[in-house]
Amino acid sequence: MITQPFNRVVWPWEPVAGAPMVWDTATALRLPAVARASAVYSGLIKQAPLDDIKGIDPQTPRPRLLEQPDPNAPRSWFMQVNVEDYLWNGNAVQLVTARDVTGWPAAVTWVPTAWVSIACPRRRYDQPSYLVDGIELPAADVIHIRRGADRWCPARGVGVVEQHLATFDRAALEEQYERDALRSGAVPSVAIITPNPRLGETEASTAKADWLNKFVGPGREPAILPAGTQVIPLAWSPTDAQLEEARRLTLLDIANAFNLDGYWLGAPAGSMTYRSPGSMYTNLVRVSLEGVLTDFEDVWSIAWLPRGRRVRFDRAVLLRDDMQTMVATAAAATAARLWTVEEARVYTGLAPVPTLGTLSEPAPAPAPAPTEGI
Repeated sequence: MITQPFNRVVWPWEPVAGAPMVWDTATALRLPAVARASAVYSGLIKQAPLDDIKGIDPQTPRPRLLEQPDPNAPRSWFMQVNVEDYLWNGNAVQLVTARDVTGWPAAVTWVPTAWVSIACPRRRYDQPSYLVDGIELPAADVIHIRRGADRWCPARGVGVVEQHLATFDRAALEEQYERDALRSGAVPSVAIITPNPRLGETEASTAKADWLNKFVGPGREPAILPAGTQVIPLAWSPTDAQLEEARRLTLLDIANAFNLDGYWLGAPAGSMTYRSPGSMYTNLVRVSLEGVLTDFEDVWSIAWLPRGRRVRFDRAVLLRDDMQTMVATAAAATAARLWTVEEARVYTGLAPVPTLGTLSEPAPAPAPAPTEGI
């Protein structure tokens, strides 16, 4: 059985025209909240360097494969497109294009998931086949990172768009309804009720034109009207007025679909007055990014490095706090003899040894003033 990792799905059947609505990742990305959630993941993850860890220490210098996995593309771009494929389609696929003398990968390239079809094996532990335009890729050179698993075909993952398709479809319908309401259901700004019960259509049209000639524009001139005339401001109907609240709740639904706190998408959230940037990013990494980072690290560690070594994202880049907080933390750790001065400088983003001048010794504490006898 050959299945396509999610990139196009028919949803739902349109009752009026009798034609299906085709949903794909491009359709979902028309929703600003989906694009924003994707940017939070890919924008943060591509900032974190990749390290080759043996035991607890990173290998130096960093291997070229981790500096630039694809020699023809920047590492940041390579990371972004793979994270986006992982989120949207549930599958990120790379192909080994070169190996070193020991047989380990020396270069890889990104394969867009929309190009790849997976031949689902009949048995759980058999190796699936990967095809692009009907041509089978060498299985030993395919690196496949899956988001969960399709229970009917465990060889492929399930993307956020496929998993929460009904929610995204509802959000798109809300946008369409607002568009139709603004385009064809406009509400006049005021209603003018005249005291003349026999007002003809010609007189009403003339009065409307005179009103527009006098009062349309930035000027604010006084209006002199016959006795008994009423000018009533009009607004959206209560049903249409609820659209704003519905959009806020939809933002929260999309944030939940991407496993994000609503704050990151502008959804209703609690007060952020007493939260520091460091604690907020720590929560974001642990709750949202960590699962994605771990999937990439586990698969790349198996495919790229010998046993005993591990690919790991440098999370310190993502967890940096403001400079004042970092300096206070470094000073406390140095005073407690947990860090050396050099380690504290590296933590705050400085060189281990000053390149200009020397570190000055702290000024001695002033001597206590002599006490006079009583």
